[in-house]
Amino acid sequence: MNDDRMQTERRQHQRYRVQKNALALLRNKSIYPGHITEISLGGMAFQYHSSNGKTPEASELDIISANYTEAVLIRHIGIKTVYDLAISKKNVEGSTYLRKHVVRFGTLSRGQKSKLKHFIQAYSSGRVS
Repeated sequence: MNDDRMQTERRQHQRYRVQKNALALLRNKSIYPGHITEISLGGMAFQYHSSNGKTPEASELDIISANYTEAVLIRHIGIKTVYDLAISKKNVEGSTYLRKHVVRFGTLSRGQKSKLKHFIQAYSSGRVS
């Protein structure tokens, strides 16, 4: 029987839902902001708008978020794309495509790991099943 529930879980880290005020800034020649939807110590998923429907090539990103009492900024996190897919063809205005981008983090420095743990604790709203 080929049942998704019976397949072995490949993730090494628990995933968490993220509040809407957290952004990923995908870095290449330009910066592409996206709303972070899920995060773990090993990677994350975020949604962004693309004007041409294509994924920008990038090898790192920044995470930025703020609430009423503090701000979190984690810079230059090395990434590897796991997948990127279209969520919608075009938005209501007809100008951009909504896409979902999932990345795996590269090796994190001690400071990045510490900030990431704090970010998950402060900005997540529960585990993803």
